[in-house]
Amino acid sequence: MLTGLGPLLASLAAIDIAAFMSRFRRNAVLYGFALLFLLTAYALAVAALAVYLGGLWGLPTALLVVAGGALVLALVMYASVVTANRAEARRKREVAAANSSKALMATAALSALPLVIKSRPLLFVSVAAGLGFLLTRRAGSARRRTDEPAE
Repeated sequence: MLTGLGPLLASLAAIDIAAFMSRFRRNAVLYGFALLFLLTAYALAVAALAVYLGGLWGLPTALLVVAGGALVLALVMYASVVTANRAEARRKREVAAANSSKALMATAALSALPLVIKSRPLLFVSVAAGLGFLLTRRAGSARRRTDEPAE
């Protein structure tokens, strides 16, 4: 247990903690200023759009159009996040179902193993079936590689 801890401690000691913290603080300050300037630019761009549209349609209408545009963008972003989360949850469910069926097959195979090992005819049949399964998988994968169109 402690033998695995030695390399971890050696790698941790090799890291210069002071340099890491200095770099972290510097990056945090610089990214903070960049975010501040980005938000300022965004606010000024929205204000300029409102002023421009205010000259065309009147100030109340321009502000309503800008607010409506922001609302539509927010709803589109929200819908995309919800869609991505649902797709990820569906993929997780499919993977969990596939893993549970594999685990069930492995459990069934392990529970039948003592019976197969005790009986010589069943042992030969199971070895032949396993080899046949592997050969058909290999032949199927080779066939798929040759059937694919060349680019």
